[in-house]
Amino acid sequence: MRVWITTLLITLIALPVWAQPQPQPQRKPPSRAALRKLRLQFEHEPSVQEAQQAALRFFKVDPGRVNTYRNGAEWKALMPELQANFNYNRATANRRLIDMIYFENPRFREGKDFEDTKNSGYSVGVQAHWSLDRLVFNAETLDVSSLVGVQEGLLREITSLYFTRRRLLTIFALNPPQDPGEQITESIRLDEITANIDALTGGWFGTQLKKVKSGDR
Repeated sequence: MRVWITTLLITLIALPVWAQPQPQPQRKPPSRAALRKLRLQFEHEPSVQEAQQAALRFFKVDPGRVNTYRNGAEWKALMPELQANFNYNRATANRRLIDMIYFENPRFREGKDFEDTKNSGYSVGVQAHWSLDRLVFNAETLDVSSLVGVQEGLLREITSLYFTRRRLLTIFALNPPQDPGEQITESIRLDEITANIDALTGGWFGTQLKKVKSGDR
């Protein structure tokens, strides 16, 4: 047993130096100028609240519009369902009277009496139907309430994309990847996230970023 332990210790001591893990070089902390530049960039870019509101407006599920939908569904029963009818009738009658007593007389051979009548008429009708039971409960209010779920999902998606983009911007500004392949991959990912935010806001986010670059914001 002692011989085995002695052999193990000799083997460990004899390991080459290159086999031991080398300490990784520590990177320098970011400078104050880089931190200040990144902070100014974040201050000039749209906030997450602005991006959320832009997305809600684009999908027409902002709180004000949803409340309008809900109030309209609740009071819809006060508006009647109207039905209008329009009819037009026209009739023509021709009457010819031949009296056999006067038929022998050439003067009346073509007929003794003639009568032409023409009749026409118009009729217009309007019907109104109220469903007052919907004032108590209208199933359409449930459809409007389902938009709250759409709001929640949209807000979560925008918030997640927004802060993922900011984390990538922080990495590129303060601790960029050293591997060229990783740098290209992360750059493509940043462009993808920015494009998704721009699409969910109907192009609003991209417009605001252009204003930041041009100094208009």
